[in-house]
Amino acid sequence: MVYFLIGGTIFFTVIGQLLLKRATLELGLAPTQAAEIAAYLVRAFLNWQVLGGLASAVLAAALWLGAVSRSNISFAYPFMGLAIVLVLTLSPFLFGEQIPWNRWLGVLIVCVGIWVAAQ
Repeated sequence: MVYFLIGGTIFFTVIGQLLLKRATLELGLAPTQAAEIAAYLVRAFLNWQVLGGLASAVLAAALWLGAVSRSNISFAYPFMGLAIVLVLTLSPFLFGEQIPWNRWLGVLIVCVGIWVAAQ
């Protein structure tokens, strides 16, 4: 059960991040001038992808609550690094991002760390 809860947390965390990124492609750059911030936020919070991303974050938090109630956080938390791995792996396919080698190296280090922590 705890692995299901951790996996669900990771899944909804990744979905939420990807939806928020997709939304920013439609919304454009966040404004830096105070007069434009309110209008940007209204547009953002009316965007289905932003709402979906926030809903995914709430679902992830609910699942995480279940996961840490059933396991030590020192066991569960290292698995959250998988969200980093998945977002980085999916971003070239979904957004056409170029990932430099040093980020891939970082992901490899994260994966080794997750493996060590899971032992």
